[in-house]
Amino acid sequence: MAASLRSFLEELGERLVNIHDQVDPIRQAGVLASESLHPFMLHRLSGFPGWRLCDRLLADRQTQALALGASEKSLVPYLAERMFKHGPGRSVIVSDGPCKEVKRLGKDADVTQIPVPIHSAGDAGRYIGSGVTITKDPETGVRNEAMIRALVREPRRIPFWMAARHNWRHYQKYEARGEPMPMAYAIGVHPGYEILSNYSGQHDTWDELELGAGVLGETLELVKCETIDLEVPAHAEIIIEGIVRPKLREMEGPFGEFTGYRHGAAGPAPVWEITGITHRKNPIFRHVQATLFTDHQVLVSLPMAATLYNRLREVHGFSEIHEVYIPSWVTMFVVFVQMTPRWEGQARDVLLAALTSPNLHPKIAIAVDEDVNVYDPKEVFWALSTRVNPEKDVIVIPHERIHPLDISAPRYDEAEVTVMRIGGKMAIDATKPPTWRQKDRDTFERVKPMGAEDGMLEKILARLRSRAGKVSAD
Repeated sequence: MAASLRSFLEELGERLVNIHDQVDPIRQAGVLASESLHPFMLHRLSGFPGWRLCDRLLADRQTQALALGASEKSLVPYLAERMFKHGPGRSVIVSDGPCKEVKRLGKDADVTQIPVPIHSAGDAGRYIGSGVTITKDPETGVRNEAMIRALVREPRRIPFWMAARHNWRHYQKYEARGEPMPMAYAIGVHPGYEILSNYSGQHDTWDELELGAGVLGETLELVKCETIDLEVPAHAEIIIEGIVRPKLREMEGPFGEFTGYRHGAAGPAPVWEITGITHRKNPIFRHVQATLFTDHQVLVSLPMAATLYNRLREVHGFSEIHEVYIPSWVTMFVVFVQMTPRWEGQARDVLLAALTSPNLHPKIAIAVDEDVNVYDPKEVFWALSTRVNPEKDVIVIPHERIHPLDISAPRYDEAEVTVMRIGGKMAIDATKPPTWRQKDRDTFERVKPMGAEDGMLEKILARLRSRAGKVSAD
């Protein structure tokens, strides 16, 4: 069976919280998604009969591992292995698919009839944040995918925001030709495909959806769009088709982004003219809430962590990297690297490599040893407090390109719609001395409380620890 949103929801089983209360998706789904700690489905949407809405499908390490077919303990190494050693999978074009069960073309295509929520108070309107955006290079024919925000305020006219990356380059090529760019949104695909759609590395002969097929171990089925020259996932819940005309701009924003702020990229934006909508019967709108600590961050941080894990292991020929962790609560701007440094300067070079990756997000990189639980902020801050000498273990790099939504850095060019920001980056080495200086390294061996290895205390300790709970990766 093809991997789809519905197959994943079935795999979730009892972990999926089904809510049958009447809910207004436009004005109430935002807070439900922000507060939920579990995957959930809304079954009764006011004003949208026959529709359902789901979110928080990647709420914790358990559901993330399920989406990628991995174990919780080796999620990032497994993903890196599938991405960079196994590589992309195959795609085939099929004649029909579930995404075409209902067709609304031309004037019948009305995006406002989809239960798109308002994410945050103060937003410019309803925003699609869950669409896998599909464009094609007009010169090579190679597709690109990303997940970008789109403002729904008219039935067939949507301003949207692009960062200066691959799809923006596609649009520049169409503009140079004076031609409209075909663009489609695939909403409601298997979360594994959502995750890999956020890969930011170079890809000249394959696209991110095919990379997702490689990770999931299947052949991706695609269908031709009804109104534009693009191929889209056959098993998606919803496909929105349209064109983006050259040089046309409209105001877009403000929008409460993953940073927790609504300012950052509001301004003139390209406009997507909708030409068709197709969807499954009894469709499910896959929502991705764009407030703090939600799926929005995880969808980007997982492929970024796998990319960094693969990259950092190559520093000095081989570096012993145990984990790369980018929790949702750092909004993707901080990277924690768990490693065992062997040589002098190795941790420093690993951190510098983390700050110069294909992703623009990381501006702070922190290295800790294997004896520090990288998932526990208390452990990381303990290492920062006791293993960092600021005069030699902190590196500040000025005048670097920073993520366009990081408002802590100033905008460099107010005229550019994609936003350019320049600011500083910082590396913090909170590791022990390297293994070649074993005597110095032994000085930092952690003390253990008396009785720590007494097996007779296991049951008592379990009772005591259960009251406080335990910290796990999100």
